[in-house]
Amino acid sequence: MPNHFRNLVPVKYELIVITGDVKGAGTDSNVSITIYGVNGDSGKRELRKKFRNLFERGHTDAFVLEMLELGDLLRVKVEHDGSSPNGGWLLKCVEVTNTATSVTTIFPCGKWLDSGKADGQIQRALPPQAPCQPLMITP
Repeated sequence: MPNHFRNLVPVKYELIVITGDVKGAGTDSNVSITIYGVNGDSGKRELRKKFRNLFERGHTDAFVLEMLELGDLLRVKVEHDGSSPNGGWLLKCVEVTNTATSVTTIFPCGKWLDSGKADGQIQRALPPQAPCQPLMITP
């Protein structure tokens, strides 16, 4: 297949969203994500599952999203709509795995998405964690 058609094939991305483990960390607000890569972005995608209470304190939630190949990931934007009372949320991190390449990118957060805490933001743009660099050992 020619290289310029590679990006037109839908790819499944597995998302792991980890909520912090402190009092009030969970949210019942509607959470969405936009994934940005060198080939474009996913568009805003709501993260939901039927009959599941998501984004609870200390919990890990998994999702599968299908979209065109994004290439190397540059950042994710995570947000909620503030629709629930006390809707603040402590997002620990997001992990995104391209199932076609098995490449996982980690986006640490460790911040509140809460209009009443810290800086009052209910959305966060998260850069990827820098990959570990090999240690240079000199004899």
